[in-house]
Amino acid sequence: MNSLHRRRATYYATVCAGVASFAFPAWADVKTAAVRETIEYVTKTFSKEAAEEGADLMGRKIEQLAAKHGDDGLAAVRKVGPQALGLAEKAGVHGDVAVRAMARYGDDGAEWIAKRPKNLELASRYGDDGIEALVKHKEVAEPLVQELGEQGAKALAKIGPQQGRQLAMLAADPSTAAMARNPQLLDVVARYGDAGMNFIWKHKGALAVSATLAAFLADPQPFIDGTADLAQIAGENLVKPLATGIGQRADWTVLGICLVSALALLAVLRSYWRHREEVRRAT
Repeated sequence: MNSLHRRRATYYATVCAGVASFAFPAWADVKTAAVRETIEYVTKTFSKEAAEEGADLMGRKIEQLAAKHGDDGLAAVRKVGPQALGLAEKAGVHGDVAVRAMARYGDDGAEWIAKRPKNLELASRYGDDGIEALVKHKEVAEPLVQELGEQGAKALAKIGPQQGRQLAMLAADPSTAAMARNPQLLDVVARYGDAGMNFIWKHKGALAVSATLAAFLADPQPFIDGTADLAQIAGENLVKPLATGIGQRADWTVLGICLVSALALLAVLRSYWRHREEVRRAT
């Protein structure tokens, strides 16, 4: 290589190095510092587990976890400790979900998602809503999320433990099971949270009637706010069919004859009692 080529190669190498040092050092330093701080924190906080794992080996695993899962990986190992490393690895194809659950919910995420293959699969299928529903409602959520699917996961993610039990009871009761599985009703729970679920639970009897349920689902806000009366809707839905049925089946000629006959009989009876009263007075 002649001197001209050498000078050109040196020039390009210098330029590339300058660009790289300008573009990436801050990012690299921040990531390296975050990993180092996490290793130090975990070593001190989980000293027994770290000693069993081996500080050097654990440090390398944390670096690998951070490289694969980013900030969630660091947050997971900070909250759960060294066992997060093994759980993330054991989760296999669902490793990202396991790490995300542990990063957000700590030991709860480890217990109810990362350690349970069935829940890992459900959380992978339904994303963040699935993770939140399973961690928040635990045993109640497992069959419900599997049965009610995406809408069920969204609904459970937006309500508290008491309301989650209410939804589970509705789904288990044959008289309200179809209502609990209605995607539109689950959407109402997802949109209005505890207030929506409390209203549905309180009025479950009325809502089991399809016409009343349809009126509620068409515009749930006034009912939940108390500006519309569901009992009135339910009453109207009961009275109208009865009145319509009677009107359709009635033979008005026969009814008219019966009415005239009843009035005539009443007149005869009144005349008879008047006559008896006059006889009694005369004697």
